[in-house]
Amino acid sequence: MVAILALPVAFPQVASASLGGRVGTIVSHSRFAGPGTGVAVYDQTARRWIYQRRPLSELRPASNMKLTTAAVALADLGAGARLHTTVYRTGVLSGGTLTGSLWLVGGGDPSFSTGAFARHAYNGAGSHVSDLAAAIRAAGIRRVTGRVWGVESLFDSVRTGPFWKASYWRDCPPISALSVNRDLVSFFKPYSYHQPATRAAEALRLSLRSHGVRVGHDSRTSTLPGGATPVASVRSPRIARLVRLMDQPSDNFFAEVLNKRVAVAAGKAGTMRNGRREARRYLTSLGINLTGAKLYDGSGLSLGDRLSARQILAVLHRASAQSWAGSFRSSLPLAGVSGTLRDRMRSGPAFHNARAKTGTLDSASALSGYVTTANGHTIVFSILMNRRSINVAAAHAVQDKIVQTLASGRPR
Repeated sequence: MVAILALPVAFPQVASASLGGRVGTIVSHSRFAGPGTGVAVYDQTARRWIYQRRPLSELRPASNMKLTTAAVALADLGAGARLHTTVYRTGVLSGGTLTGSLWLVGGGDPSFSTGAFARHAYNGAGSHVSDLAAAIRAAGIRRVTGRVWGVESLFDSVRTGPFWKASYWRDCPPISALSVNRDLVSFFKPYSYHQPATRAAEALRLSLRSHGVRVGHDSRTSTLPGGATPVASVRSPRIARLVRLMDQPSDNFFAEVLNKRVAVAAGKAGTMRNGRREARRYLTSLGINLTGAKLYDGSGLSLGDRLSARQILAVLHRASAQSWAGSFRSSLPLAGVSGTLRDRMRSGPAFHNARAKTGTLDSASALSGYVTTANGHTIVFSILMNRRSINVAAAHAVQDKIVQTLASGRPR
């Protein structure tokens, strides 16, 4: 048996056996008792296992993959750091007229948006196009003879991930270092899937017009020329907030943009593969054994992704000891209250107690996180369920019953 984290491998003694037995009964008597289910439950307070069932089986984690993305983003980028979207100019500025162009350079901020979208989607958070437009006008620019160019060269131009279904363009907008409003127009106009930077530049052009700044030509995409002069910049919410905006609704776009941004922070090209390599390197440095794991993307959309319940639990366990532990844990949906758990466990001991990341694919359902027992123990758990075609409602019922049972327990 491969050890992960150097956590104890033996099953708990009698004090916790009854709780583990209750969990085991739930799993064994469900339709998910087969080889496609892996479960690991660990008592962090007592430092012993509560229950394990095929804990080393490598299964599709679905959006539980975002736990790895959250951890490496908080560690490598920094929970308090921010990402910048910057405007440069080329040409000559005289008397309010810029005989030249503006260059909107993406910094990998997935929250860059118009004010109306930010109010609706992020409760006002995010970096705003209108703030850039106002800053450009404040810099003395009233007319631009050229155009607004969108620059997305911080990342590669690959918009999707390995082993994604063709239909996943509806689940994740095109991945880019420069997008506005998560480029949701691509949901309705898939033929324009490869133009997020142009649309972001056009959003800035329209905002400039509303601020009294005229631009002579339509917007396009290019790379930033040498010698360009910075004009204005807006910054994202802190990384901790971006991780929360990813985890609460299980946002695939945020996950994939942050994954590529992690690659850049590690000094590598902004590719999905480099982001995953950095995630593997960092998690391994924490003592997590990723032998057998397959990390193809940052969101869990890839049908090739594989993690075991023990590996996911190890991420949760090790995250608890880091300086960013509070940001990591608070990013997870709260049972019966927020995010993808808003309508689950709305009563009982797990309500307003369990924090966990959900995961759903046609062939997978997952729930992994933390819950506090009736006598104050912190329990870490991971439940992975894979089937050729999964009944999501039935999977949720079993997962919720397990978590409610843990919340009501009194391990010694």
